[in-house]
Amino acid sequence: MQANRYAPSLVLLHWLMFLLFVVALAAIEYRGFVPKTDPSRPVITMIHMTAGVLVLLLACLRVLVRITRPAPRELPGPIWQTAAAKLMYLLMYLIMFALPLAGIYFVQAGGRDVMFFGTALPHLFAANPDLREPVKEFHEWVGNAVYYIVGLHILAALFHQFVIRDGIMSRMRMR
Repeated sequence: MQANRYAPSLVLLHWLMFLLFVVALAAIEYRGFVPKTDPSRPVITMIHMTAGVLVLLLACLRVLVRITRPAPRELPGPIWQTAAAKLMYLLMYLIMFALPLAGIYFVQAGGRDVMFFGTALPHLFAANPDLREPVKEFHEWVGNAVYYIVGLHILAALFHQFVIRDGIMSRMRMR
């Protein structure tokens, strides 16, 4: 029998990843207002990179936990809602991997190190100046898409909670 709620480990990972996305996006948005000569700019970049790498690591952990902890049963509803929910789920998982990997590729394609808590990560990708700019554009495009996708996710949850009143938000609440 499937539970009506997500496992506590998945709930914790969900909210931790949300906070990390907020940190990464807030840092990079704030950096846009900081002059390039400001000494705090590298610190802001490091915060962005660290949050992004943590998103990638927690996404891997989330997949492993998700394999061992089944999702709650689907809520009854029109087929388009179920399909939209599955599409949103897929998009969010793609973003959890594609966004940080593109960021790592962008930095390493420029021959620079990705810093994680003050330590340079091993280079996963060789320097490739020709691909650096297109990957940067992809990274920024996906980063901007996060605002819309997460916004739709929140709106859908609020719609279910307050219009349909199916108690969907209790499935992702900490116990």
